Amino acid sequence: MLLSDATILWLTQHVAHLSAPERYEESLKVWEQFWEYLESVRALPDPLTIASIGTTIRINDEAVTLVDAFVNWRKAQGTSAPSISRDLAALRGPINWAKREHRITWAPFIKDVKGKKRPKELEWSPEQIAVILDAALASPDRHHVHLFTIIMLSTHARAEATLELHAEQIRKGLIYFLRPGEDQTSKRRAIVPACPTLAPWLAGKTGKIIVYRVPTSAKTRANGGPEYFERPTDNISNAFAGTLIAAHAMRPDLGFAEQRNDDDGKPRWLPPRAKLGETKRRPNLRAIGTPNTLRHTIHTWHKRRGVPDAQINAAAGHSEEGTGANYTHLRPEYLQELIESTEAFWREVGRYTNAHLRYQRDTKVVSIARKGLTG
Repeated sequence: MLLSDATILWLTQHVAHLSAPERYEESLKVWEQFWEYLESVRALPDPLTIASIGTTIRINDEAVTLVDAFVNWRKAQGTSAPSISRDLAALRGPINWAKREHRITWAPFIKDVKGKKRPKELEWSPEQIAVILDAALASPDRHHVHLFTIIMLSTHARAEATLELHAEQIRKGLIYFLRPGEDQTSKRRAIVPACPTLAPWLAGKTGKIIVYRVPTSAKTRANGGPEYFERPTDNISNAFAGTLIAAHAMRPDLGFAEQRNDDDGKPRWLPPRAKLGETKRRPNLRAIGTPNTLRHTIHTWHKRRGVPDAQINAAAGHSEEGTGANYTHLRPEYLQELIESTEAFWREVGRYTNAHLRYQRDTKVVSIARKGLTG
């Protein structure tokens, strides 16, 4: 039986009826790429049958089983063991299904790949978020990191969607992360209400939301010009890492950074900066965490508080809900529990700082600001 025929039947008669059939999509694409690779080195069995999966092929005059060739190919790409294991399951699936359905009488053995699971993703506490916000506000060239952090935690959005956010995407208290005229992709972009803590930061905004400050020249300032120019940014990685290192300087006990080591395992040091009046060398630090840690942090917070998965997935862009495919975002109760959970998170952050508050806790002011959102 041709592997392609078995795969099509498996997808239509079995996978299509599963609760999450899309989970095999990426692995099947990987296998298509691998078949193309074998064809390019003239090692692809012809025809590609289920029986041929268990055969030995020759690549660069070296005999290797087809499955081992795939594993070696994926490892050369830097793919982790759990990902390779998932890909092998996508090959094993149609073959085992064909045997269960008595379409074949024998199925080749497809080994698994064992390896360490990925380390648990980093999560920040409300106290750590408070220090990150304080560090971002401490320097004008990091103010865009401050606003980026508040938006990410308030909306559960992806980093790229937050960086691309424009004022025209904010209408009547809702944030439409899918830009006008843009098609949805597998990384769906949701429609999320601006929670009370976030709303004042967006009120009156025009143009690109996330912009960074660039100091002007001394001549410009001497002539009465502005101290900074604002420019849009589509990459916040370096500024975010700098903020984490600044947060580490404020609170070394909270683990925002670590000192880099050289090839011999010895700590690396940087020379003193004469322009800053430094006389001692300083540690070469590496930030611990990324912008995506913000998304994982708020996701975990919502899960622990029992926010319905449907609401979490809608805001995160993991489902059709809230992506603009229907009108549920127009209902007053839309994502209500998620918004309440978000505000509970900000109240917890408020135990350590008020850097997340554009105005003090005056509900009237917040209400007015919210009505002033674009559109």
